[in-house]
Amino acid sequence: MRIARETMAHWGQSATDLALSDDLIPRRDYAGLSVQDEQLRIWLPDPAKTALMEVCNRLGMSITAYLTELFATYLYGVHEVMRMRDLQSGLYDTDDMGFLDADPYEGPQTEDDSPAFDEPVPEMGKNIFALKIFLPAKLKIGLQHRADKANAPLGKFARAMICAHLFGRDVGPKFLLATNESA
Repeated sequence: MRIARETMAHWGQSATDLALSDDLIPRRDYAGLSVQDEQLRIWLPDPAKTALMEVCNRLGMSITAYLTELFATYLYGVHEVMRMRDLQSGLYDTDDMGFLDADPYEGPQTEDDSPAFDEPVPEMGKNIFALKIFLPAKLKIGLQHRADKANAPLGKFARAMICAHLFGRDVGPKFLLATNESA
């Protein structure tokens, strides 16, 4: 991911001042998380698009970086994502960074990419904003596994995650994320 060197330097100082434990859970292999080699297409309703853009602007982050961190936090936990930052490993491995440059908004899509199969969340409107992000294959595989457990297509599952993250679980997609959550 593209993270400013000043930001990474600040994280390094925080890691020194307030080190996180590294033996709370068994070690995981985070190799390859810094390479954004898979794409994920998500259709969002306009309120979610607007909220996501406002949050990213406020934090000074790209949509791709923000959502990659969100998905990594969902799969690995906030403690582990913070440890990756501290150690400059996993998502933040500066020796193994790889990017695919892409504009997150592609405009009109082909019929195969249409959101028509998705039920729009009534209170948020139709899913009309096409978002394409590049993320590590390992994250996409993990999200697909969770989507399969929820019996939902990956795009719909990711949209529900984003909407729940932005607006809480009392907005339309809450049922999707709660399905088989303990599995």
